[in-house]
Amino acid sequence: MHLILGGRYMGKLAWAESLYGPFRTFCDLTRDAPEDIVGARAVLNLQAGVRTLLSRDEDVQKFFAMRLSSLRDSVLIGDDVGEGIVPMDTFERRWRDEVGLLYQMLAKEADMVDRVWAGLSTRLKG
Repeated sequence: MHLILGGRYMGKLAWAESLYGPFRTFCDLTRDAPEDIVGARAVLNLQAGVRTLLSRDEDVQKFFAMRLSSLRDSVLIGDDVGEGIVPMDTFERRWRDEVGLLYQMLAKEADMVDRVWAGLSTRLKG
């Protein structure tokens, strides 16, 4: 598993494809159901999947923990959502917290973790 994190529009997907080649198919959680991550070579927008799961009142950590074995060969890409002003809205604060907790769990399980900023990577693990 390779976890790639960074700001929106910072070149995460392009950087991943420079390593692995173009992803012909991938699961994009802005449009695909979270259940579609199973067996996907690349999963984009993890933060959107967290939002979907929370809106369905599902346990995010449990959902991903139950699918970890099917993600061992996947590239997982997510936006950093923890910067800036903390939202006043309770759901938005919970979403940010759950995204951070998910990234921690995935980073612990991942073979490699990279942060991409302005198209440049910094290796955090592996």
